[in-house]
Amino acid sequence: MSSDAGAASGRHTSPGFGAETERIGIYWKPSLWALARSAYVADLDHDPGSPDAFVSWLGRALEQHAERTPAQRVALAGDLQLQNVTGSGFTRSHPLPVRTIELIEEAVIADRRELGRVVSRSAFTAEAVVAAAQAARERLGRPLPPPPARLSNRPPRRPTRPVS
Repeated sequence: MSSDAGAASGRHTSPGFGAETERIGIYWKPSLWALARSAYVADLDHDPGSPDAFVSWLGRALEQHAERTPAQRVALAGDLQLQNVTGSGFTRSHPLPVRTIELIEEAVIADRRELGRVVSRSAFTAEAVVAAAQAARERLGRPLPPPPARLSNRPPRRPTRPVS
């Protein structure tokens, strides 16, 4: 794809991802936004494989959710108590790898075809975030920390080797 075609489509190659990305809008309820940020911060120190940027953490959560079967996704959706996601919301634009967006769309289509279940990208994101937050809470072994007021672009991580 030429750079002109990429600009016209909203796609570009992101240095952080090393892959073609596209910005997508996701509707967030404040409580879900806080949960995502809390889980991301917890994973920085308790999941050695966790990405060091929030948008990468979000992409991983979305890909993990897309890898589940439709039956697994619907079971999680029933267990996740998404009704606790309250408040009026807002839309944020996130640059995600094109392949991640394709995986989300394939999963949404599979859910519709196999189960007659229709979910939006934002609802799919909510389910993915709640599942990722539950996993982060289990790794942490206690409640998630409160969300930071602002996320830094590249926060320091837990050292991988002992500090002398």
